[in-house]
Amino acid sequence: MAEFSLSDLNKDLKKINQFGQSLADSDFSRVNEWINTGNFHLNACLSGDIFKGIPDNRSIAISGESGTGKTFLMLNICREAQKSGYYIYYYDTEGAVDIDAAVKFGIDPSKFHHEPLSDLGIFRTSITTLTKTLMEAKKKGMKIPKIMVCLDSLGMLATSKEIDDAMSGSDKADMTRAKSIRSLFRIITSDLTGLHIPFLFTNHTYASTGMFPTINLSGGGGLVYAASVIINLTKAKLKDDKNDGKIQTGIICSAKTLKNRFAKPHDIKFHIHFSRGMNPYVGMEEYISWDTCGIEKGQVVSEKDYLKASEKEKEKHRKFTDENGKIVYFYPKETARNFVVKHLGKGILPNELFTKEVFTREILEMINNKCIAPKWTYGEGDDMSSEIDDLIDDERIGSSAIRDEIEDIDIEIENIRMTNSKELD
Repeated sequence: MAEFSLSDLNKDLKKINQFGQSLADSDFSRVNEWINTGNFHLNACLSGDIFKGIPDNRSIAISGESGTGKTFLMLNICREAQKSGYYIYYYDTEGAVDIDAAVKFGIDPSKFHHEPLSDLGIFRTSITTLTKTLMEAKKKGMKIPKIMVCLDSLGMLATSKEIDDAMSGSDKADMTRAKSIRSLFRIITSDLTGLHIPFLFTNHTYASTGMFPTINLSGGGGLVYAASVIINLTKAKLKDDKNDGKIQTGIICSAKTLKNRFAKPHDIKFHIHFSRGMNPYVGMEEYISWDTCGIEKGQVVSEKDYLKASEKEKEKHRKFTDENGKIVYFYPKETARNFVVKHLGKGILPNELFTKEVFTREILEMINNKCIAPKWTYGEGDDMSSEIDDLIDDERIGSSAIRDEIEDIDIEIENIRMTNSKELD
């Protein structure tokens, strides 16, 4: 009996969908490149690796209330993307970006296409035209240029109905918005993936009212399903001590992961300074230790003073070579003001910590391998036995609770029966 040929079937399917093929050979949805966000801790939050960041073919949502640094972060990523050869298409619904702002961020305006708009329908048509035009070019075997699309912000786009109602003076609620946004993502998500175009968009949030308040994204559930990563930003003021805390010099951003397909969800903090921007190394202080990378709070002790210490105290010391080539010792002390840096051979002040001299590539690799990967990467550092124990305990608790509830119902039924019986008597 002749065997059916899967090869022939695949050829027939290829006529319908040119991009269909064995997953082993497919490059359609594979992440080929990562774009730096400008902060190593934020890279880890998004991708599980401090050297990665934004995937080159996924949708990323940056949500938060006004003033939480969404646009700042978006422009920061645009600059880093341009360093990797990307051309930026920036849809601006808030009128917040101009050439002066772009240059200030280090963005090349000649490789930054600015699309100011406020109409959801126009944006839908524009980005659909962009994706479909490039998909047709790809079908013809043409090489697609490196492109990143940004929308700032989704929450400010108005539907046609909303615009028409405003012109007519109607104040009826717009029930078409969520449907339009869901349609938008259905149309563009697969094409953006296949074209390896990262799509970043900011969005507004609002808090629900009720017993258990939650963070909600404006625009409905369509964007939630389409985005591979959703982070929500909140802020606290960063003040200048020299001015008695009266002048705000920046903001401290907390990033809460609402969804992530690349890394375990963990919340982080990073800071944005109004004049100095975003320091790439802030956040790495959470992972430094002498055993991890040779950086820790403490003091440098001379060999002479080390020899005077008790045997118990000597166990806490760590030998290393100082900047002059002498043998010295590190003594850990949590209350110490300075940090001791082994590869520099000296102690440094706190304001000298977040520099490329301290956090060298080698130091960052140590932190990435020893701390970041076990914490953020799926499948690493997982204690399955404890999870199974928890599941078993939950099942037992649940079963016990159900039995108790059934017993309570039986008792209540019996009480009702007895009460009705007495009334009949």
